[in-house]
Amino acid sequence: MDRLLSPFHQSKLLNTLFLANIFVSFHYALIIYINSTYLSNFFSETQISALYIIGAVVNTVLLLNASRILEKMGIYRFIVYVIAVEFLSTIGMVASSGSTLVGLYFLLHSIAISLIYFNMDIFVESLCANESQTGGIRAAYLTMANITIVFAPAVVALLLINNVYWYVYIASAMFLLPFYYLVKKFKKVSVKAIQHIQIKETLAEYVKSKYLHNIFVSNFLLQLFYAFMVVYTPIYLNKYIGFSWSEIGLMFTIMLLPFILVELPVGEMEDSKYGEREFLTIGFVIMGLATIFISFITLKSFWIWTAVLFITRIGASLVEVSTESYFFKHVNQEKTDVISFFRVNRPLSFIVAPFLATLSLQFISFQYIFIVIGTCMIIGTHYSLALKDTK
Repeated sequence: MDRLLSPFHQSKLLNTLFLANIFVSFHYALIIYINSTYLSNFFSETQISALYIIGAVVNTVLLLNASRILEKMGIYRFIVYVIAVEFLSTIGMVASSGSTLVGLYFLLHSIAISLIYFNMDIFVESLCANESQTGGIRAAYLTMANITIVFAPAVVALLLINNVYWYVYIASAMFLLPFYYLVKKFKKVSVKAIQHIQIKETLAEYVKSKYLHNIFVSNFLLQLFYAFMVVYTPIYLNKYIGFSWSEIGLMFTIMLLPFILVELPVGEMEDSKYGEREFLTIGFVIMGLATIFISFITLKSFWIWTAVLFITRIGASLVEVSTESYFFKHVNQEKTDVISFFRVNRPLSFIVAPFLATLSLQFISFQYIFIVIGTCMIIGTHYSLALKDTK
């Protein structure tokens, strides 16, 4: 543990970055699971899927051009502008009464938050001087963010009374204020050599490099799982199974505990003793089997649902820390083109997940769509086993 924490004793900026990460993560975590149910007050399930797809398409285009934007604006100015857009769109979503404005603000929010996290990735890489500590730093970074994600649903359960969403979205927006203050500390941080994404060339680099190709697909499957579960699990639990949001909030808090219990020790083990491949493969198997099992739970049992969802996140936490550690052990901060392309996975997953769900619902009931995403996770073992361990 001392070896894991040593980078933070050496870098005040790294400490500041980790604190900033906590605030922005709490901001996002408060609303990520209620967005789809809030939107269901204005849109049908098909329309909600369409909104996620549109936002994801725009995100993909912007991330593919992020390096050019950074070069023209600078990383600090860019993130400041994006924080402003995120603040206004978060408040705008709940302050608007018409479906058109709500949909527009949601799109701006989904775009802005993606760009904020891309900028944060660049900041982290610029402060990671020692590659041998990349796994530990990434694990600590993810764990601090995940602490907020764990407790946020419980906060939502307290704030979301009688389906009044106003308090949750305002609380979420307030967390952007200290985040902005901390980001100001990075005004002088810059990326010395920015590499633009040439789509054909960057894609060719991913195709030629087996490690990039396999870790890209592994990360995409993880993001696909997140996108699918974030959008459709709250709707299913609330509208089909009949849980209240106070129950769902507590359930999600317990469900997400593996992200703060698992990632730190696993990240350290991946740096010192084991490689990423074993943890990645085990994670995909756990995720896949547990998610498939969801489709066969018909009882409204708080503890059965909580236990199964908890197991899915044990698998997800293993996959998350392993993909992050493996990727950033092979890529440095100057490779903004490769990082941008890697981060395209998130918006790309929000294109594929709603499309996959909508297509599946043409043939099966809502209950069984979890079999589809669970099967995709089992397929992930093919790509994880093809990786060559860093140890």
